[in-house]
Amino acid sequence: MKSQTIYGIVSLITLLLISTINGQTVQAQDTQTVKKELPAIKTEQPPTIDGILDDACWQDAPQATGFTDERTEKPAKNQSVGRLVYTEKAIYVGLHLYDDMPDKIVARQTKDQTRITGEDWVSFSLDPFHTHQFSDRNFFIVNPLGTKYAHLATGRAEKSEWIGLWKTAAQIVEDGWIVEMEIPWQMLDYPDTTKPIRMGINIDRGQQRTGEKSWWCNLGVNEFRENDGHWVDVLPPRRKRELKLLPYLIGGINETETSVGATSESRWEYTARAGGDIRYEVTPQIRLIGTANPDFANIEQAVEGIDFSYGERYVPDRRPFFLEGGNAYNVGRLFHSRQIVDMDGGLKLFGKIGKNTSVGTLGTYHRNNQNLILRASQSLTATSNLSAAFLSHHQPDASSNNIGYLSGDVRHGKLSVGSTLVQTWAGQSDGRNGFVSVGYNSSLFQPYLSAFFVDPDFVNRLGYHPFTGYRGIGLGSFIRNEWREGFFRRASVSVDSQISNTYEGKVFRRDLSVSSLILTHSDYALATGWRGGQFEEFNDSVFSIGLRARASDRFNNVGITYNWGKQAGETIHRISGNLNLRAYGFTAGLISQVQWRLGRLYQHIFTLTYDFTPALSLGSRLIWRSEHVNVYFALRRSGYAGMDFFIILGEPNALEFKQRLVAKVVRAF
Repeated sequence: MKSQTIYGIVSLITLLLISTINGQTVQAQDTQTVKKELPAIKTEQPPTIDGILDDACWQDAPQATGFTDERTEKPAKNQSVGRLVYTEKAIYVGLHLYDDMPDKIVARQTKDQTRITGEDWVSFSLDPFHTHQFSDRNFFIVNPLGTKYAHLATGRAEKSEWIGLWKTAAQIVEDGWIVEMEIPWQMLDYPDTTKPIRMGINIDRGQQRTGEKSWWCNLGVNEFRENDGHWVDVLPPRRKRELKLLPYLIGGINETETSVGATSESRWEYTARAGGDIRYEVTPQIRLIGTANPDFANIEQAVEGIDFSYGERYVPDRRPFFLEGGNAYNVGRLFHSRQIVDMDGGLKLFGKIGKNTSVGTLGTYHRNNQNLILRASQSLTATSNLSAAFLSHHQPDASSNNIGYLSGDVRHGKLSVGSTLVQTWAGQSDGRNGFVSVGYNSSLFQPYLSAFFVDPDFVNRLGYHPFTGYRGIGLGSFIRNEWREGFFRRASVSVDSQISNTYEGKVFRRDLSVSSLILTHSDYALATGWRGGQFEEFNDSVFSIGLRARASDRFNNVGITYNWGKQAGETIHRISGNLNLRAYGFTAGLISQVQWRLGRLYQHIFTLTYDFTPALSLGSRLIWRSEHVNVYFALRRSGYAGMDFFIILGEPNALEFKQRLVAKVVRAF
């Protein structure tokens, strides 16, 4: 099939998506399901956040009851009761999570703003603009220890002063556990209105012992957000615009080598630098984020593995400047921020310019390159949206290029369709990239069919594109089920296939992969898989089997995986394993990989942390590769209100250990 034909098909489907989206209305979506509602009650006497529901405001507060197991769609075995009131300053949530075996409640995480997984938790979600889009959704998660994690619609950084200083308290009681939350209005984006409005709300809860996840308004295992409940007749206060600064100061000493004739000499060099970030609210819904002279050298990045790969591996970026506000300018892997290595300064402007319209911009400057992203997205119904973007990368030489992007997706019931078109301009190149997918999202299985193409002259120096010049189709399905009692807790099977050729008609890929996972109620996991087929002239066949004990416990677990077979014409064997332990304030982790293919490669990553308090810790990471060894140590106080500081020995992302001592202070204003 000619690329023009595929391009025409994808273009036609995108246009049909747009017309379908425009033909729907939010009102039509809202009438499909009877929604639960809570009236908005304003109180003059807010509760004391102490984990005890004895305050006067809770006695007459409306109650969220009747929780449903998302998998069985029956009433949850262990019910919950939520209460909700507000004042001019904050929203207050009171939750009683009943449990018939309170002595087996699981609570492990003690550090705020760290994902809470593998333990009991409860989440309150708020959709102030009532669009039912994930991008407009705020959720606040708490475990039985009172540890909290907030995800805001704007995707703010982890620094507490920038996220917002919200409070929680929790305690385990004789019939379950209790949580209270205080969420300041000032940390939220919401409509600027003088009349009462309706907001989307929901409460969901995870119970580690049984694996049960229950909802006040059941969204199901696929989380169809149009089924959220309503908070009715709430009148939020007028929002105050804020200006916040986050400056930093670094001083240090490091050993450098200089060449003197045929020899080299070591000497100590003193360094000092300063920089910082700024946040300003241009409007109550639009934020400007700026950074000057950002410090990237002292941020611990993810480590690339040694697994065999035909192309460049994808390694995520952990730098906060690129993470913050990512929801607003996210264009998938068309933008991979690790492509931007050096940066003298950057600006981001993101937020809402209407109830259903969001915009996001990102600009970075360096003397050798400048980058720009502009993105706008429109949610026209609760289950469909459209977005467009422009990306530009400029360098003084001829490696500059521009990219145009258009994407739409729509879901009707359980049937979903998505489509993306990309056009690049790089000198004489005007390559295209297109993708369309049709899927069915049931509670048990999710099959999909996709078609795609990437032109040979497709160029995007800001994205992740390990291959170009191919086109084809994909077909697969994911099957998953859960059991609340018995030996098995969860089982899943996924099948994925791809058939693609080069533009010259040669085989690019014939790929088939099958994988399965079994998790037991005793917390053992068994994973098996096979991947085979053809990549260009090579025939591949690789098997894998892995076993993990205490699979859901992120602090104490052990696992091992073995892969064997043939890849790229060579026999391959790979053993990988992990071990995590926590005791007496120490947390240790080991990830090891050893691979035999045309010789032996190995990589071992060892981490060790001691927590003096949830905010203050002493940690280290050692990376031992086949040819290099690097280790660094850091004393850090971070993530909480007040001053942050770091004392770092070594360099986190170097190949080998460097004699380097750095002190860094960060203060929010």
